[in-house]
Amino acid sequence: MSRCKKAVIFTAAAGMSLLLALTGCNTEKKAQIDTTDGVTNILDYVTVDFNGKNGEGTAFVNVDYDGMETEMVGGKEKIEELDEVGDLSELTKYINAVSSISVSIDKNKELSNGDEVVVSVTYDEMAAESAGVTFGEEKSRSFEVKGLKK
Repeated sequence: MSRCKKAVIFTAAAGMSLLLALTGCNTEKKAQIDTTDGVTNILDYVTVDFNGKNGEGTAFVNVDYDGMETEMVGGKEKIEELDEVGDLSELTKYINAVSSISVSIDKNKELSNGDEVVVSVTYDEMAAESAGVTFGEEKSRSFEVKGLKK
C-alpha cells in the first residue's frame, strides 16, 4: 500500500508569493537502510517497476521521497518537532536538497526480461550542503528487468 505525502510551504515577501511543493509516494520498503551512518544514499530509495510484454516492456522509476526525507532530517520525531515549531527555514533546506535530485534511466521501453537498465542520480551539492545532508557516493545502479508477460 502506498502512502503519499505533500509538503507545501508558502512564503510572502514584498507582496509576492512563492509556493514550493514537493510530493512523493512511498514504494514498498526495501531491505533495512542504515540510518546511523549520517549518509543518505539516494539510490536506496529508488525502485523500478516493469510493465508490459516481453520485448515491449516499459520501466517506471519510483523514488521514496518520504523515506529519504525521514532519514535526512533524523527521524519522524524530528520532522514533527520542526513542523510543530513552524521552523520553515530548516524544513525549506531539506526540501531544497530533495527537490534538487534528478533521476534518469538509460532505457525505459522495448525491454525484455533479463535486460539491465541503469538508473542515475544527480543533485545540487550546494543545496545538500546547506541542509547539512551527505548523499552517498553511488551515482548509478543497475536493475534487472523482471516480470514482463511472455
